[in-house]
Amino acid sequence: MSFGREPVRIGRSSSAELCFSEAPNAMVSTHHAQIVFERGTYYVVDTSSTNGTLVNGRKVVKQRLESGDRLCFGHPGGPEVDVEIEGSDSPTAWASTVVQTVAPTGGGPASSPSAADATRHDTGTLRVAGEAAQQLAQRRAQAGGSHSGDTVIILAQAMDRVSQVERSRSARRWRKVVSAIGGTALLVIGVLAVVVFMQRQELNRLVNAKASIDRDIQTLQESMQTETDPVRLAALEDRLVALTGSAQSALRELKLRDEARAAQISAGGDELDREIRKILAKFNATTYAVPPIFRERLQFHIDTLAAAGNRKFMYGRKQRYWPMIMKEFGALGLPEEMAYIAWVESGFDPTAQSGAGALGLWQMTTTTAQSLGLTVASGVDERLDPEKQTKAAAAYLARLLSEFGEDSFMLALASYNRGENGVRRALGQVAREAGGWRKDKRDFWHLYRLKLLPEETREYVPKVLAAAIVASNPQKYGLVN
Repeated sequence: MSFGREPVRIGRSSSAELCFSEAPNAMVSTHHAQIVFERGTYYVVDTSSTNGTLVNGRKVVKQRLESGDRLCFGHPGGPEVDVEIEGSDSPTAWASTVVQTVAPTGGGPASSPSAADATRHDTGTLRVAGEAAQQLAQRRAQAGGSHSGDTVIILAQAMDRVSQVERSRSARRWRKVVSAIGGTALLVIGVLAVVVFMQRQELNRLVNAKASIDRDIQTLQESMQTETDPVRLAALEDRLVALTGSAQSALRELKLRDEARAAQISAGGDELDREIRKILAKFNATTYAVPPIFRERLQFHIDTLAAAGNRKFMYGRKQRYWPMIMKEFGALGLPEEMAYIAWVESGFDPTAQSGAGALGLWQMTTTTAQSLGLTVASGVDERLDPEKQTKAAAAYLARLLSEFGEDSFMLALASYNRGENGVRRALGQVAREAGGWRKDKRDFWHLYRLKLLPEETREYVPKVLAAAIVASNPQKYGLVN
């Protein structure tokens, strides 16, 4: 922004020439300061502000301004601007003074970029500055040597270009441009610092708002873990849906303002969280908040498998049958994670038999096997044929996925344990709720949080996912020498 000799009022008041209407009240006063021109010199005057006015880090009441001075309004952490008193019409001279590197407010010491990195960014910013100065000189020449009236427009365009150039900089450092465009008694305030500050304040507001909502979601889900009353559980679920929507809205708004920052936050979480989300993403089954108890049980089963004395033996059996399993699953387009049902059911033992009479690699009862086309009769039991039983299991899982949908693959896993009729009954119960037809009420997570599935089934799904995670990282979990 450029000003002549007229006074420049600074504050949160809408009547101020340099207005910080969105600045936190604790920093900038309504009528904070004023810049005046006296006897050929610019001065900044603090107008009894609450937190004071700083020039180059020093609190002042009235201070003469010189090119390169930095003003801060409020305590350190308030908005800053750079000041240049015009002193040259030379684009080269202007470009040589426009770049300054500043540590961000509220952060630690700025990290030191490499010489190559600094040179690369400085060159880009200087090029923008030089081009803008050339443009101003051309406009001034076209105007017969007087001001063209385009100074503020060209400055704003240059600042926007620099903001784009510097957007990829580390969050620990940022750059800003100040200018000194030729002419008589022209004060130029480098407002990019203000813009960047305000943008950063808004980004921080969104990040903090999302973090606060995430904490509320965590607390709410922990309450749901111990709640047994169906009515109260339903009320907590409604509150969770509302909080999740607010968090997602904040994340979308953050993405519009800073896509890289939003991506960084979205990719946050610990290693276990990333493992879960990697699997969920394969099924288009992403959820904003994984229930804490699900994480706990998943970690428990991972730790159990990693410590099992027979884990290498079971992994060896898995390797023996895996090519055949992948052939049958691949023929139906089934993802490999679902094949770890065989690890949970039998430890990949085609002769395994349960106390309830389930038999084979996929532990099918006589009734289930026959319903899937396998022969179970006197002297013939195709459940003991790994390939035939795998083919039947793959067809069954594909049918479940077709019924429940790709994004409800965990319902298919749950159905393998509970039986699809049991899951259908749970979904039928949900259908009687208001809005029970909605997708978010017909997925595994909704049934899991409201405890509409038996405990054994709620435990079964993380068991399968734990097997998938462990077997996919054999070196890490000691499955191979």
